[in-house]
Formats: sequence, structure tokens, C-alpha cells
Amino acid sequence: MHHFLFYEGIFVFLVFLGTITFSNQVWATSLNSDSVTTSSSNFSGAVTKVIDGDTLDVTTTEGETITVRLALIDAPEKDESGFDEARNFMTEQCLDKNAEVDPDNNQGLTYGRTVAVVYCEGVNVNEAILDNGFADVYQDFCDVSEFADSNWAQEYGCSSTSSSNNNKDDNVGSSGINNSQLDNDGKDLDCKDFDEKNIPVESNDPNNLDGDGDGVGCEG
Repeated sequence: MHHFLFYEGIFVFLVFLGTITFSNQVWATSLNSDSVTTSSSNFSGAVTKVIDGDTLDVTTTEGETITVRLALIDAPEKDESGFDEARNFMTEQCLDKNAEVDPDNNQGLTYGRTVAVVYCEGVNVNEAILDNGFADVYQDFCDVSEFADSNWAQEYGCSSTSSSNNNKDDNVGSSGINNSQLDNDGKDLDCKDFDEKNIPVESNDPNNLDGDGDGVGCEG
């Protein structure tokens, strides 16, 4: 009986020790994951796997495999229409080819993936997949990504949000306002809705911006 209790005590101690060790390993891994950010330096390698239209694996010359998420690219998910076309396009562009990866320094790891612009054999595939209509710009990150000011990102949507804020249904322009239009809510526009002053007003003034009828609205 004493031998049984002795061995049982050893067993419980070993289980406890193993639990503590495992917990420490998990804690260390969590700390490392939280502290990792993408490098400011480009790296290169070969594309060894294409996961979908905006995600691929790059194996560096040192033998490290890094999963890369294309910055500002929103390709169809597996259960969405266009998934196969987007993945096939990326496969044709990149698989088994040399790639230069330019990490997005404004973003850390996203689900363990490095967010970046990728050049496969010198071709910017972030731009190429947009040009060919297999993906859209991920506009939720236009205010975050360092690449949001790139010509390709601006062309395909990153500028659309700011443009819509600066132009209310084209009511204001350099030549004045289109008085035949109202805002989206169907309400009259007021001078406070415009950044400009002394706006030329047509004879038809449904918004009553030109109170004294001299052809100039919102005089300041």
C-alpha cells in the first residue's frame, strides 16, 4: 500500500511538472507572436504554394517558409464565386517563380501572415490581380496600409472614400453647384454642407442658397 501511494505521488508530481512546462511554452509562444512585426527590409525567395488569390507561401534562400498576405487585396474566399479563377491566376503568375516581398511596415502579422506587396519575376501581382479583375481593393485597410497611396491602390478604390467625402453627389465643383440635385436623403442642401463660399448659382435655385438673388450663393 505504501509503495502504491509512493508511485502515485510521483505520477501526480510528473503530471504537474509537465503541465507547468507546457503552459510556459504556450505563454512564451504567445509573447513572441504578439511582439513580432514585419521587417522593414524586403526579402526574396521562391513561391512554393498558392493558397488563394491573395495568400501564398514564399520559401526564402535560408529555407524559411513565410506565408504572405497581399496588402490591400481582397480576393474571393473558398466558398465564393471567382475563387478558382483568382487562385489559378496567382498560380500562373507566381508558383515556382522567384518573388521579391516588400512588407507593409504599417501592419504586423495578420493571423500569422506577413502583409506585403509581392513581385513575381518582377511583376507586381497585387496590381496585376486587380488589373485582371480577379480581386478588389480591401478598402478597410486604405487608412492603414503604407501602400494606400500607390497609383494602383488609388486607381482601384483607396481614393473613393475620401472622394465621396469631398464631393456630395457632385453638388459642388470648381464651377459651382448643380442645383438640380439634392442630397441622398432628399433634403435641401444648406451652406454649411459646403466647404466653399461665394458659389455661383444658377437661376434655378431649389436649395435657396442665393438668398439675395444676385447669382452668388453662400456668400462669406
